[in-house]
Order: sequence, then C-alpha cells, then structure tokens
Amino acid sequence: MENNHWWNKSVVYQIYPKSFQDTNHDGVGDLRGIIDRLDYIKELGVDVIWLNPIYKSPQVDNGYDISNYEAINPTLGNMDDFQELIDCVHERGMKLVMDLVVNHTSDQHDWFKESRKGKDNPYRDYYIWRDGKEGEEPNNWGSYFSGAAWKYDDESGQYYLHLFAPEQPDLNWENPKVRHSVYDMMNWWAAKGVDGFRMDVINLISKPDGFI
Repeated sequence: MENNHWWNKSVVYQIYPKSFQDTNHDGVGDLRGIIDRLDYIKELGVDVIWLNPIYKSPQVDNGYDISNYEAINPTLGNMDDFQELIDCVHERGMKLVMDLVVNHTSDQHDWFKESRKGKDNPYRDYYIWRDGKEGEEPNNWGSYFSGAAWKYDDESGQYYLHLFAPEQPDLNWENPKVRHSVYDMMNWWAAKGVDGFRMDVINLISKPDGFI
C-alpha cells in the first residue's frame, strides 16, 4: 500500500539556527532571523522546515544536551518568538519539525540534578545508575565521544551511563515515568503547533537491564 504521509513526500529545509541569520547583531543567528527569511524559503518550494535544537542548553554538544525541554535557548530568542515563527510558517502553508533528543539530557537538567541526590530520590531511576565492578566501570561500554561510557559521581556514590559526553547522562527508558514525562513534553510542543519531531539517536534508547 502506498504511503502518502506528508513527511514522505515533502521538500524539507534544515536550519541550524545559530548560523542562519542574526537580527540583533550579537554574532549568533536567532529565531527572528528565520522569520525574516520565510518568504525566501517558501519561494524555494519548501514544504517543511526542520529546526536543529533550540532548547535551553549549556551547548556542550551544539544543543543536543538539553537542560530544559520546555524553554528556548535565550541566545536564539524566547517563546513568543517561537510562537510567532510557528504561526508565520503555517500562514505560508509550510510545516515545522523540531530536532529532539530523548536518549539523554544535559547534566544540568532538573531531573538529573534531583537524580544525583541519592538512591531514594524519586528521579533516581530517570537515569541509569550502577555500582562499579572491582573498582572499575560497571561494564566495558565505550562512549561515542571516546573513553568509557560511565562516569563515577562522587555525590551519589555510583556510576551513571552516558553514551555521548559525560555531560549527557542517558535516560532510563525502562522507567514508565520517563516515558510519560517525555510524552507529556512532546504533547506540550504539539499543542503549540509543532508538526513533528526528528528524533535524534532514537535507536539507542533501549537498554534492558540484562544488557548492562
């Protein structure tokens, strides 16, 4: 059966906002710069705009280390700017898709800050914590960014898993509360008019207990 979903037949224009257009002359592209270029993008025959990460982030990994899923990186603008962008995109008959990573967060996310406080914290199981083995890491997994995929946390006395940078602790998708928190966040953006998400490294979210 032919698949006629819009995302399979659309012309998609990817934008890395920080390097697109700077409207306030601070040397960094911003959301208003995208708004200013929408007519040009539409004239190119574009159906969908795909935004690389615009969430609040310490920027250890170009915005893929998210410290607040429901806030805009202030160097790019604010939520009013984003809502105007969505409205202007839709007025021109285009759609907007956001980059989203839910394999991990920033270590500055409130969930991880709470998780570090101890084994009894309700957010502890939002992440993957393990005891070491014979004074070493829980297993021999390596990070995609080199080195071990585990970091020992002095504050809580265990190792946490990070498949990418140490500042990007992996979420525990075996925990139903994590799933519901992520679903709620995605629905929150959808209610603002976001048409879809490009899910970064979504193939890595499954880490059953028997594998670790």
